[in-house]
Amino acid sequence: MSEITRPIHKVADILSRRGQTIYGPQVIVDLCAKAGVSLMDSYADLEEEDSEASLLVFAVNYAKLNPAAKLTVLTLTRIHNVTIPKELLEKRKIFSDILDSLSEFTHEITERLRG
Repeated sequence: MSEITRPIHKVADILSRRGQTIYGPQVIVDLCAKAGVSLMDSYADLEEEDSEASLLVFAVNYAKLNPAAKLTVLTLTRIHNVTIPKELLEKRKIFSDILDSLSEFTHEITERLRG
C-alpha cells in the first residue's frame, strides 16, 4: 500500500472518498475524467503521474458542486497548506452561492408543502 505524501494528493483523496459517499460514484468519476486524474478508490489506485495542476483542477471542480463542497475544499486546502485559485476565495461569490442555495431550498420546501 503506497502512502500519500503530497498535500494536494491528500486533499484530492479525501474529496474523492467524501464525494463518492455524498454525491455518488458517478459524480466523482465525471470530475476525475474532467480533470484528467485517476479515480481514487484506494491508496493503491493513486498514480504518481497525476500532476499537481490536474489534482487542483479536480479540487476546484469539486468546490463548484455546491457551497458545502466549496467550504470542504477551503477547509482541507487550508489544513494541508495547498494554495488554491483566488476565485474560490471571493467572499461575495461564497455568500451569493449560499444565499442562492438557501433560496432554492426554501422554494423546494414550499412547493412540497403545497403538494
